[in-house]
Amino acid sequence: MQKVYSVLRTAIAVFLLLGIIFIPFPFHLISFQQPFTDIVFGKPIGIITTSFFGIHLKETIVYSDSASMYVLVFLLLFLSLIISLLLNCIKKWEQYQKKYLDFLSLLVCYYLILMLMKYGLDKVFKTQFYLPEPNTLYTPLGLIDKDLLYWTSMGTSRLYNIFAGSAEVLAALLILSRRTRMAGLFLACASLVHVTAINFGFDISVKLYSLFLLILSLYLLFPYSRRLYSFFFTNQNILPAPQKGAVLIKTPFSAVFVKCFIAGLILFESLYPYLKANNFNDDTAKRPYLHGAYEVKQMVSGADTLSPSNLPVKKIFIHRNGYMIFQDQQDRMQDYKLSFDINTYEYILTDYKLHTIRISMDYAEKDSILTLRFNQGGKEQQITGKSLDWRKLPVLRRSFHWTIDGEK
Repeated sequence: MQKVYSVLRTAIAVFLLLGIIFIPFPFHLISFQQPFTDIVFGKPIGIITTSFFGIHLKETIVYSDSASMYVLVFLLLFLSLIISLLLNCIKKWEQYQKKYLDFLSLLVCYYLILMLMKYGLDKVFKTQFYLPEPNTLYTPLGLIDKDLLYWTSMGTSRLYNIFAGSAEVLAALLILSRRTRMAGLFLACASLVHVTAINFGFDISVKLYSLFLLILSLYLLFPYSRRLYSFFFTNQNILPAPQKGAVLIKTPFSAVFVKCFIAGLILFESLYPYLKANNFNDDTAKRPYLHGAYEVKQMVSGADTLSPSNLPVKKIFIHRNGYMIFQDQQDRMQDYKLSFDINTYEYILTDYKLHTIRISMDYAEKDSILTLRFNQGGKEQQITGKSLDWRKLPVLRRSFHWTIDGEK
């Protein structure tokens, strides 16, 4: 029984280590993780998805909740078990197992701190649950997918984002110190249970990664399980946890220096995108020129001026990420990648089949009128739209009420 426990314990530890190394995350200081994972596991992923699941992948790059990521996790679990069995067959493994597990716990600790800091600051600075785009705001509620609906709702409240993000940042800071680590891990675990439930409940495509982070927090919290049980379910006095742990660096000065250096790297990685963009509140960040929503007032096709009831386009949206989106009378959206040809001074719309349409755009600042001119089907087309003040929609209104009196 002891041998089985040792194998399972080692397998879990190896899996967490492999997961940290090979499950890709878009770091700023480390940009080679995804290509490195593809080099090591790309071919096995392609073979397994084709042979066992009948899925022919165009590329084996691993990204969130893709078939390639599920296969990668399966491969890592399989490798972890094999490595664990091999290690436990080595006589000297028992001698080194504790040192390895202590080192892994420290590594998982810093990795979890990094993730909590990054996701926490993303919320505090409003880059995760960003302000809803105009095209989303003018889409009927029943036509919005659940994941986008949740994202949109969260993006309307800066207060909620600061609260949720601060809880994750606080958990990270508490984990950093051994004296407050149990409290930090408990807070982290509670936050990650909530996040994982949201991802599964609203079908948000980071289910697997949030589950992995939750497993990391549970792994670190497990040694404190008896103390937590005593605290919540018994009347026994809770004694302070022993402060001894893995001594990887013997000299105190070197240990403090290494810890400060790692903490500095974590802080820099977490703050880098905001320092680079000088953006600490995405709600007020500068949007691209002409960004917004436009209600179509007139459309001319050739020599014909269409009546309002026959307009094929109801609204035009210019998305902050470089898209132009057209909304028809049935509220269906058609989006095009928007780029600018500096040689001809024309805007280029590109659809998903890589077909292009060249248009000229004029904007009258005084009247907030946008005019598009382009050729389609051999006819000159002109669409005129009036800018909408989308930031004044009720969902974005900054309001707070202590009471409901006088609301109706």
